[in-house]
Amino acid sequence: MGIRHPGHPDPAAVLDPAVAQAARGIGAAVAMRLAELAPALRAAADDGSEPELLIEALTLDPDDPLDPVTLLTCLQAHDAYVAARGRPGAASPGALALARVLAWAARAEMLGRAPRIEWIGPPARRPDDVRGTAITATVRMSGPDGDVRAAAVALVA
Repeated sequence: MGIRHPGHPDPAAVLDPAVAQAARGIGAAVAMRLAELAPALRAAADDGSEPELLIEALTLDPDDPLDPVTLLTCLQAHDAYVAARGRPGAASPGALALARVLAWAARAEMLGRAPRIEWIGPPARRPDDVRGTAITATVRMSGPDGDVRAAAVALVA
């Protein structure tokens, strides 16, 4: 089943088709970066099916509202990543959090000077010796086994 956002069942439906296609293209590029980072996939159910997770919140700090373009980019990146891992329909909350940060960076690059990511990963692995402004994404999801949370931080210069 994978993931879905109940507040935006199909973010592409509210976008101009050309904008939706651009968001999917950015998502494909973000998926390639996710492949390098290799966040974990949620375990499949005992029967081998992929449990569905509902996105309750997908935030970025400093605050950057989640608009349909960003949501579509993140969902495309996530789905392409899990498919590339051989588990289409799987869920990876960590990949979704990382995609949120990487989608922000990709959009910032289109508006001007690209932010240079010095380090990106889960907050628990944040190195002490790397300096930069922290951009943090958090995802909260609900599923059959309760709430699931993940976070990603990027240190940008």
